[in-house]
Amino acid sequence: MAQKPTDASARAKAAGFRSPSLFDRFCTLLAVLGGFILMAAATITVVSVLGRYFLNAPIPGDIEIVALLMAASIALFLPYCQLHKGNVIVDVFTEAAPPVVRKWLDVFASLGVAVVAGVLAWRMGIGGLELRVANDESMVLRLPTWIGFIVVVPSFALLAISSLIAAWRDATDGHAADAAKVIE
Repeated sequence: MAQKPTDASARAKAAGFRSPSLFDRFCTLLAVLGGFILMAAATITVVSVLGRYFLNAPIPGDIEIVALLMAASIALFLPYCQLHKGNVIVDVFTEAAPPVVRKWLDVFASLGVAVVAGVLAWRMGIGGLELRVANDESMVLRLPTWIGFIVVVPSFALLAISSLIAAWRDATDGHAADAAKVIE
C-alpha cells in the first residue's frame, strides 16, 4: 500500500506540481512591479483628467508620462505571461488536433516568440543607444526618449529566455500545472 505524503510540498510533488524556480519568482516580481507601474499610470491619468475638468489645470506632459509608464508596465508583464502560458491562443484550427500535435505547435510557437523577442531586444537596444547619442527628447517635458528602453530591452531579453523555458517545459512535459487545463 502506497504511503500518503504528509506535508504540503510532498503532496504537491506527488500531484506533479513543481516549486517555482528563482527565474519564475523573478518574473513574478517583475510582473508585480509592472502592476504598480500600471496603477501609477492610471493615477496620473485620473488626476490629470480631474485637474483639467475641475481646475482647468491638467498635469503637463501627462500623455508622455503615461506612455512611458505603459511601455514599461507591458514589457514587465511579458516574461511572466509567456512563462505561465497567459497569452491568448486562437485554436480554431488546432482544436480537433491530437494532444501531441498541439503540444509541438506550442513548442514551436514558444521558440518563435523567443526568436522574435531576442531580435527585438537586440534592435531596441541599438535603437535606444542611438536615441541617447542623438539626445532625442519628448515634446512637452523634454524627457530623454531613450530612458524607456532601460526597462523594455531587458524585459524583451527575459521574454526570450521565458519562451525558451516554456518551450522546454512543453517539450519535456515539465510543467504539470498547465494554465490552459485549469480553465477547462
